[in-house]
Amino acid sequence: MFAEGIFLLRRKPNVRRPHLAQRVLSKKVPALQFLTVALLIGLLGAFIKPQAALAQSPDEDAAGPDVLISRYQAVPPLPYPGPQVGPEIDHSQQDDVDHRTTAFIPREGVLSTLTPIDMPKHAGKWIRVDLSEQTVIVYEGDTPVRGFIVSTGLPGTPTVTGTFHIRMKVRAQRMVGGDPALGNYYNLPNVQWVQYFYEDYGFHGTYWHNNFGHPMSHGCVNMTNADAKWLWDWAGPKWDGTSVWDAATSDDPGTLVIVTK
Repeated sequence: MFAEGIFLLRRKPNVRRPHLAQRVLSKKVPALQFLTVALLIGLLGAFIKPQAALAQSPDEDAAGPDVLISRYQAVPPLPYPGPQVGPEIDHSQQDDVDHRTTAFIPREGVLSTLTPIDMPKHAGKWIRVDLSEQTVIVYEGDTPVRGFIVSTGLPGTPTVTGTFHIRMKVRAQRMVGGDPALGNYYNLPNVQWVQYFYEDYGFHGTYWHNNFGHPMSHGCVNMTNADAKWLWDWAGPKWDGTSVWDAATSDDPGTLVIVTK
């Protein structure tokens, strides 16, 4: 056994032993393979563009999001993600009676549902009230600037139709009317941003309900307080900042109002 052992000892130097670095690397082959695969996946992910949830053609992809928005009806209309005209519409405070809004940017899809009218032949501001759609659209010339979902008169107290002008503004007032015997009496303090366009018919803020889109009033056009203020600031006659009752004049006529069924 000793001789055999000597023979083995003599044979061992002829067997090439791996270098220390090679032995260490050989033990880490699985880890290196994993890192190599991960690196390849990362490189492929950087060059391969993921498919959008809504497939776009190359032309749509080059045109940007407006093409996609106009094509897919699943995009919510409020708040509209496209460009806006006028101050930004904020729908984040719907629980606040003074800040909630039904405003939207008018698009052809909405405008096409309104009762057809003869468009005014002037470039000034005017207001369109559509009773069948419970909608107000404000224009500057032929351009629709902003829309609102409103509440107009109930069947027993309908909103008047026709062509009018805003004749009087008042910042806030108490509104009293109806008949207790008929069950339609009302006494509402601090009704804000009131603009009369015919007798006692007008636009004003509303704090006692949030059921816009349905007839609710005794003839007036109910709006949220924020929307009524926006319309107050936008429409004429322009308030002088001090008068309690601000009437239209020949120098500052009230904004045109067209009300249709």
